[in-house]
Amino acid sequence: MELPRLRTLYQKLQPRGFQIVAVGVTKDTANAARFIRENGLPYRFVENGEGKEEFVNAAFGVNDFPISYIVDSTGKIVRVHIGFEEGDEKEFEKQIVELLSSVPAPD
Repeated sequence: MELPRLRTLYQKLQPRGFQIVAVGVTKDTANAARFIRENGLPYRFVENGEGKEEFVNAAFGVNDFPISYIVDSTGKIVRVHIGFEEGDEKEFEKQIVELLSSVPAPD
C-alpha cells in the first residue's frame, strides 16, 4: 500500500529535489527489485545483499516494517514513521514540503 501511494508524492515533489530510496531488506532482493520495476515505481532501489537482512536491521535499528525515514538535505534523520495507513502520505507531504521550503531549489 505504501510504495504506490508514495509514487504520487514523488512525482509531485521530485522537481523540487525530493528523492525516495527504497532499501530491500528481505532475503529475496531479486523479488523486491522486480516488484519495484513491474509496478513502475520511479525510486532508486538498493539491495541489502542476498541473505543479509540482518545488516540493515542492526545498522538502523529496524524492527518493524514498513518503516520510512525523512532525511533532510544534510543527511540528518528528521522523522521516523513506522507502519503505513491510508492517508499517511498527506502527513509525509506536509513534512517534506516544509523541509524543501528551507533549501534552495535544484538547478
